[in-house]
Amino acid sequence: MTAKKTPSTTASKSTQLTDVPQTIVSTLNPDNSMKSDNSINSTNAVSSDNAVNSTPPADTAEPPKHLRVGKQQRKSDYADFKAAYLAPSKLMKRHPVNIEDSVWAKLERIARILGDRDTTVGSYINAILSEHLNLYADDIEIWRKL
Repeated sequence: MTAKKTPSTTASKSTQLTDVPQTIVSTLNPDNSMKSDNSINSTNAVSSDNAVNSTPPADTAEPPKHLRVGKQQRKSDYADFKAAYLAPSKLMKRHPVNIEDSVWAKLERIARILGDRDTTVGSYINAILSEHLNLYADDIEIWRKL
């Protein structure tokens, strides 16, 4: 089936529209959101060469550029991290928890180097776990009810 062109008008050649199969958009059935009225020809109505919003091939896509983080921003982030996780605290009603030695060594190094004089691994772990439990509280409640 060939498309017929309309007679030429006063519009310039670059602004003329060609006849393409019209599409029917249905919002009632999400399975048929775009259905071509040309059921014999299953090709797309618009080729990918002249599509306005076509996506480039994956191999030619450039990775997103990372913004440079300045010294002031790093200091601000460190201050926020230190206030949230490395604040010395006295733990009441403590419980022992077993963790791997390599994890303990990393936590101890962070608490010793970045924390204040009274910061302990226990207070650091307590702050991390409190933040984690607060962050996932709603999801945990939903999962509990499954």
